[in-house]
Amino acid sequence: MSGRFRYSIAVICIVCVNVLHPFGSSAQTYSFRTYDEYTGLPGTWLTVIAQDRSGLLWMGVDTGLYRYDGFSFHHMPFPDTLPRGNVSALFCDRKGTMWVGMNDGSLFTWNMTGGLKRMMLEDSDRINRITGSPDGKVWIVTQTSGIIIAAPGGDEKITRMMLPDDMTLFDIAFAGNGTFLAATQNNLHLCAAEGDKAVSRLTFPELDYTWIQTVVRMDDDTWFAGTDNMGLWMISRSGDSINARSVGDTLFMNTNIPALNAGPERTLTIATKELGAVKVKFSADFSEMFITGRYDVTSGLPDNNVRTIFTDREENLWIGLYTSGLAAVTTNAFTFCRPESDKEITYIGRAGTQVVAGTRSGLFDFDPLTGNFTRYRNIAARTGGSGITSWSADDPGNIWIGTAGDGLWLMKPDGNLKQFYRSGSPGRNHINSVAVENNNVWLGTSDGVVLLDRETGVQKSVYTTMELLPHNFISQVVVNRDGEVLVATKSDRLCYIHVTGGVRTEGELMEGRLVNDIISISVAHDRSVCAGTKGNGLFLFAADTLLNYTEDDGLLNNFCYSAMIASDGRIWTGHQKGFSIINPATGSVRSYSTDFGVRGDCLSNALAQLPDGTVCVGTTDGLVVYNPSLEPDSIIAPQAEIISVVINNVVYPYRESYNLPYRKSYTVKVNYAGIFLRDPLNVVYRTRLDKDEQWGEITGDRSVAYSGLRDGHYQFSVEALTRDDPESATIASFDLVIQKPVTDRWWFLLSVLALIAGVVYIIVRLRERAHRKQREYLESELQKRTSEVNEQKEELAQKNLDITESIKYAKRIQSSVLPDIARLNTVFREAFVFFQPRDIVSGDFYWFDWVDKDRFIVVCSDSTGHGVPGAFMSMIGTALLQDIITVKKIIRPSQILHELDRQIFSTLNQNQELEASNDGMDIVVCEFNMATRQLVFSSAMRPVILVIDGVQHYVRGNRSSVGGESVSEKFYDDQEYHLREGDMVFLFTDGYCDQFGGPGGKKMKISRLKTLIDDISPMSAADQYREVKGFFFEWMGEGDQVDDVLFMGMRV
Repeated sequence: MSGRFRYSIAVICIVCVNVLHPFGSSAQTYSFRTYDEYTGLPGTWLTVIAQDRSGLLWMGVDTGLYRYDGFSFHHMPFPDTLPRGNVSALFCDRKGTMWVGMNDGSLFTWNMTGGLKRMMLEDSDRINRITGSPDGKVWIVTQTSGIIIAAPGGDEKITRMMLPDDMTLFDIAFAGNGTFLAATQNNLHLCAAEGDKAVSRLTFPELDYTWIQTVVRMDDDTWFAGTDNMGLWMISRSGDSINARSVGDTLFMNTNIPALNAGPERTLTIATKELGAVKVKFSADFSEMFITGRYDVTSGLPDNNVRTIFTDREENLWIGLYTSGLAAVTTNAFTFCRPESDKEITYIGRAGTQVVAGTRSGLFDFDPLTGNFTRYRNIAARTGGSGITSWSADDPGNIWIGTAGDGLWLMKPDGNLKQFYRSGSPGRNHINSVAVENNNVWLGTSDGVVLLDRETGVQKSVYTTMELLPHNFISQVVVNRDGEVLVATKSDRLCYIHVTGGVRTEGELMEGRLVNDIISISVAHDRSVCAGTKGNGLFLFAADTLLNYTEDDGLLNNFCYSAMIASDGRIWTGHQKGFSIINPATGSVRSYSTDFGVRGDCLSNALAQLPDGTVCVGTTDGLVVYNPSLEPDSIIAPQAEIISVVINNVVYPYRESYNLPYRKSYTVKVNYAGIFLRDPLNVVYRTRLDKDEQWGEITGDRSVAYSGLRDGHYQFSVEALTRDDPESATIASFDLVIQKPVTDRWWFLLSVLALIAGVVYIIVRLRERAHRKQREYLESELQKRTSEVNEQKEELAQKNLDITESIKYAKRIQSSVLPDIARLNTVFREAFVFFQPRDIVSGDFYWFDWVDKDRFIVVCSDSTGHGVPGAFMSMIGTALLQDIITVKKIIRPSQILHELDRQIFSTLNQNQELEASNDGMDIVVCEFNMATRQLVFSSAMRPVILVIDGVQHYVRGNRSSVGGESVSEKFYDDQEYHLREGDMVFLFTDGYCDQFGGPGGKKMKISRLKTLIDDISPMSAADQYREVKGFFFEWMGEGDQVDDVLFMGMRV
């Protein structure tokens, strides 16, 4: 049978169906979203469509493989060698892996961890279908090389099931018990797997020599097959028998059906090459078929030649055409209904039980369910000929007709037409709006508002600017309550007219960039009022709140020629080339224009809601009809999806984490989308970069950029939600790690610390050796000078001079032995040392050093005597402390004092046979734990002053000196204090408070020292040093220094 003959038969069938079905002289179309090479589709035809786990559509186009996110088509490059053919099969398995089959036999897989990966197949030809078996395996159907079976994810070894000889396979559908239906070039086979071969157990005589292009499973016992030229067939199983029969003979006879899509509740979508796409529903026993949707050129589809179809998880229907790109039906709730002539619908309403549609010339009966316009009555010629400007209908079935210059006319339900009112004023005969309530008829005219008696037509009142009406040109009057209407006119406040109260304006001021001109108005059941204006958008008066919606909020434009508050609370408003819907509950505003299928301009006040909830919008090209019952029961939340990540201008596919090497800074841009194919423009987003950050502001932008990102761990998250349901949201995220520089790595820092520790250790050892040599040298020099004094009395003066010089040199030696004061400031927050020997060299000395990484020892000592003897004692004390703490590792303050006492006594009495030495020292040893701020000290005859939280604490030491006469029961204990940050510790020898001076030459005493410490403790260490030093010299005045002075202060 030739293609031309088959097409002629199809056309005849369509004509017969139209004759049998009373469509009337009108056309009903759907809102198709179309894509071709001029509107974004990267090609001219499609081969296959599928959807991945995240909701993205995958499409095989003549130019390659693409993913669609509702906004853009993103190319998916193939790895290594490009395949020679086109994409012929797509499938998403239960693990989320996408399988891509090519018509040259190539097979690829894709998952979130990487791009497309080729699977090596041997002896493979065209892949016609990829599907999932009941046990989750992936079946790859090749044309002549058998069926390849793989595990989901593609990780395990694949197997091959060979076909019977001479079988060309196009599709399969599983039939249970290890069997499947195989669509071949000459019949439909019921096959079973026997080992690694498929065996045909049954064919259907009715389908001999018939090319079966596709087969789908409806339920456990029902399948449907689409053929090349024999239409649609149903295969049904009853018990052990299985039969095939033709379905829809008159509609699908001799029709080429390349694709089928089985849906819930026995629905089936059929793709044809002659009739477009048809959606049908079967009765429970499959004995009857009902057409529920026709998608062809008469309903808005660009072409009837359909190649493939796909229904996504949101129940959107995607139709791939052979030469005209792609079309999508995302909603059946909106239809576009057009009469063959007189298409400007200026009114829609109910006259009694009949829905009527008014034009500038006449009136149609309209059926919202079928979209049919019937029984047209040409009324303009019978109402004076000036033209019809407004309509109104009432419950009894009367139709009120306002004209452009011939007053008001009334048409009774029986069709009788008469003039009801005519004024002597031409402006009042131009009637822009009619409102009927109780016994009143209100007319909005070009010269005020006219109130008529509904029964007699007698003019009751006229309201103009003389009666305080804001303006005489009235765009619309609507009933607010019994005896009262709202008036749409030039006014910045709402204007009411009551039959007894007259005109009044009230409500908040409506302000905009233009003079406020209300041209449409509506009142809700809760008394809310919306007012559409000419240039200032739409105002909503809800309770005590005034809201203004403009283009900035999403309105199609600021000229609102019609406005209506629907029963669900949403506000509809009409504009040129489209309309907008406002949801005050969520603040969302959606606009619908030419891209949605609106062809005409919305006409003034041609907007109504029928009792069943259907909303009709009158335009210059028919009606837009919205049936809320056809909306899906539940709407899937948009799926947040990260499309790509651009790092320093390099585009990377999405991964769960990115690990970047160290750089001074990175710039990162994230491209994302909320997969909501039904209404992608209704999706908004919130983003954040770190887990603990607050979400950003809601925005419609689908990308965000961050600059100046430094090393660290970041987590980016995007939340996708709809304007109408902000509570239902999904989140996509990824981790971004920017490595630290080498100098901040732990191993580098550990190496540096080890190096520093080694250097410090070497320096300490070298200094110890140097100190020992210096001490030996000093002792030798002192012996020489003493011998010279005894032997050469005559040279006493010279020797005295030499000795003095030697003492000065000894001072330098002593100074070098003492630790560097600057080190204290590296350990403590701040510190100072006031050190003032009486006779060049000093018996007072200090010592400090680290004993481990947290503990630091500080020693303040006053040796017996001063000058050279004291210096000897200080040298001995320094050496012994160094040995006790550094060598013997005795670090407990009390133990240090015990050991120091023992060694001093032993050292100073080792050669004394008759008389023991009484030399010793008063000393305090402090251990600071810098990690815990714990202070442990032990004192021999010296007090310690602590300033904790600003309060001075005077702590006495033990009553036994170190050294001197041996006392077997000397006792040194440890005292512990927990310091806080900023607390001060003061150590000092008795030379400071024993100094004579001041008024009367008295001793300073400890009380004055305490007062001084109270005064200086809040100061910085530098200021404390100056105060301590200044006070001492001021007290001493011109007198002599009594003793060596050592004063130390440390702030933790």
